[in-house]
Amino acid sequence: MIGKWIEQLKSRQILGILYSVCGFSLVLTAVGAWFGRDNVVSGSELIALRWTWLIGLFLSIGAILLIGRPLIKRMTDQNERLRLKQIKLENVLNRSKQNETNLQYRNELIEVLASKESLFDYSSVIEKIVLLTKSEFGALLLIKDGEITSVVPKEMTQAQQESLKRESHLLKRVMISKSPAATSKRVADAIHVHPYFIYESVIPIMDPAEDSLIGCLYLARYDEEFDGGEKSELTAFASQLAISLLRMRLYRQMQQDRKETAQLINSIREAILYVNYQDHTVVGNRAFIRMFDNLQFDYKGYEELAVVAIDVEQLAQRVDQKQQFVQYVDRVMQKDPPEDGLSISLDQGDCYVQLYAESIYQDERLRGTMLVLRDVTAETEVDRMKSELVSTVSHELRTPLSSIYGFTELMLSRDLNEDRRQLYLKTIHEEAKRLSFLVSDFLDLQKMESGKQTYEWETVNLLQLVNESVSFYQETTDSHNIYVDADDQQNFQIQADVEGMRQLLGNLLSNAIKYSPDGGNILVSLEKMGEHVTLKVRDHGIGIPSSALPHLFGKFYRVDNSDRRKIGGTGLGLAICKEIAKAHDGQLHVESVYGEGSTFICDLPTIKERIPL
Repeated sequence: MIGKWIEQLKSRQILGILYSVCGFSLVLTAVGAWFGRDNVVSGSELIALRWTWLIGLFLSIGAILLIGRPLIKRMTDQNERLRLKQIKLENVLNRSKQNETNLQYRNELIEVLASKESLFDYSSVIEKIVLLTKSEFGALLLIKDGEITSVVPKEMTQAQQESLKRESHLLKRVMISKSPAATSKRVADAIHVHPYFIYESVIPIMDPAEDSLIGCLYLARYDEEFDGGEKSELTAFASQLAISLLRMRLYRQMQQDRKETAQLINSIREAILYVNYQDHTVVGNRAFIRMFDNLQFDYKGYEELAVVAIDVEQLAQRVDQKQQFVQYVDRVMQKDPPEDGLSISLDQGDCYVQLYAESIYQDERLRGTMLVLRDVTAETEVDRMKSELVSTVSHELRTPLSSIYGFTELMLSRDLNEDRRQLYLKTIHEEAKRLSFLVSDFLDLQKMESGKQTYEWETVNLLQLVNESVSFYQETTDSHNIYVDADDQQNFQIQADVEGMRQLLGNLLSNAIKYSPDGGNILVSLEKMGEHVTLKVRDHGIGIPSSALPHLFGKFYRVDNSDRRKIGGTGLGLAICKEIAKAHDGQLHVESVYGEGSTFICDLPTIKERIPL
């Protein structure tokens, strides 16, 4: 009864009772000591004193036994409870640290998934997931059209990866059902003494828009199987991975589209310069780089457009119409692209370009302007040739035809004497021959350019052919002296077509005579150097302007000045000469000083490398 009563008391009440009993015992002891202070105690007093001390002792012992023992037990229980609470707090602290670590891993995983690096390397992603789930190993499998395209492993050998791809029934089941699945299997190997279990889990990664499988997350560990919370967490990871994989697919598609666009623009023959107003960048295609090849561009290849970090003044260095070009491009840079085009030329008329601007809009806002530079040199040359052809036909055909028509009409309408008839017939014959030469030159040039001209290849003594041609043309002029400069001791034999070489020499000598209207000396020289022979025809005539030299060997080309217009001609002779030299594997070029004369130089090999059958 007393023990139960004491157990019901609070610790402070128990201590109060214990202190009271102890205090009462001390009082009894003090009383006994007071009676025995003078060391004179009677027998009855001594007995009373002993009983007093004995009662105090019993009270102290009883208080200790009845009150101290429950108190000690209660304190022991409190200590045990404190110990258990400490253990519980330590467990909570450990769980908090573990949760903090897991939270750190999750944050790192989210950062990795959100970073640009995850678009190219998923090894860090699977590494974080393996650490977070305390797995032994794992892999991220990328799937396209039902086929595994690649495996991103963590702590897996190549053999394990191949086994996972080809032999894992769990993976095949998930790929078919598109639902998470887990399994366990007993494994025995040479390393471990006893068999052990591997717990595997595969989570599908789905494209929510198309409900298609784009990947799988595979994890495995030895200790314990994946519980429901971990599987839910893995499903959440799979959703985040799906977003990342779709970002990667979208990014790669954008990169591929960008490359295809760059390849498409680079394949266009027109030079293109794109000014992006939003990004403040200027890029050009391969044709633009080729057109302005004198400048340095950051050209990285066919799959990218070159970044153009060059100002307009640098681009305009080769433009003949510099001011108009700079004004046109400045308007494009200032977001005010002109609606009209601009025709320009480069390198003093060596190349003709048609320039125009096309505005690019997005969401009804001006995003950029595409500046197109179209090389119209060929079209310009065709137009020039048409004009020259019309001019030639109107002059070179109409003049002899008018003479033939006029003299035949006189012969038909009048009774002429024999001398007059002979004079008229001779004139008609000369004009007809002139027409025949014109038509023959035109037809010959057409056959040469189309490769249909036939040549009779044989060994030709070029010095002998030069002497014959010089003798012939010397008879046609009294105001010119034609000389030959060659070493008679050298061998000037070459493989050539005799008639072709005679035509080449004849055209060069005829031009030298025609374009030296005041007469003078004409020098024909031959020089042999190794396996080549150089033929030069030099006159002291009116010369050729430097601006006309690049176009001199074009069809129907006539130098546009009054002195040459008076002389006349078809503009076909030099074009024929160049084709003949080309057929002989040679080269024909000219050196001229305007007002002082010209030198035509033809380099010919002594042996033709390829003789067509």
